Amino acid sequence: MERLRYASTERFYEGVITRVTGGSVTIAIQGRMGELKIPLRMLVSKEKPETGQTVGFLLSCPEVLDEGEKNA
Repeated sequence: MERLRYASTERFYEGVITRVTGGSVTIAIQGRMGELKIPLRMLVSKEKPETGQTVGFLLSCPEVLDEGEKNA
């Protein structure tokens, strides 16, 4: 975490579950922000997730850590 140069900038996002498989969940993020595919074990839910359910989450902007470094 000490490698990050910018402070954390979490924002709240909402999305809809578009696909549930045996081990993953795909979420379409509202606002034409794309899709997020995560392992099923990362989804917090009391019941089995279903297509069409709305989810909410915090997300920060990814930061490139190796800018300017040459990969071996």
